[in-house]
Amino acid sequence: MAMAKCKECGKEVSDSASKCPHCGVDNPTTTAGQMFGGFVVLAVIVWFAWSFFSDDSSSSSTSYSYSSASYAEVDREVGCSSKYSDDKKDDIFKSKYKNKRMTWSGEVVLAEADEASLNIDGKGTQDLAVDFADSNAGYNLNKGDRISVSFVMRHMGGCFLPFSGDNASF
Repeated sequence: MAMAKCKECGKEVSDSASKCPHCGVDNPTTTAGQMFGGFVVLAVIVWFAWSFFSDDSSSSSTSYSYSSASYAEVDREVGCSSKYSDDKKDDIFKSKYKNKRMTWSGEVVLAEADEASLNIDGKGTQDLAVDFADSNAGYNLNKGDRISVSFVMRHMGGCFLPFSGDNASF
């Protein structure tokens, strides 16, 4: 039987004690094995969260396959004009459009140095929101400018939210 310090009161207690005889705290000592096990669990949680929330947008040097699909085609299949179920739209989007490089043209409706939103179809407002690969690329854009933008599609749009992408250039 080894002696260790209680994690609560700091007094000597057996490392196999279930309660500290001085302050009454449950499991008064932490063994190296428990600490290692806790570290492993924490590492797994962090890895899972990172892999779940990362979306391949961290690298602009990655090569993406190209899709020549127009805004009208994508909208008809997975956007506001689609008649498919949400599940089917998700499957189509993931298989045909997500992480594909595309080029669409439209009118700038919102412009920032690092991002822009375009009205593609001339109706409503934003159909596409993109983050530029160069964080200063949109600095000289003006609302109303008509541009063609090449981007990597990341998120499906709908009736209220625009399609969105990154690694954009014009």
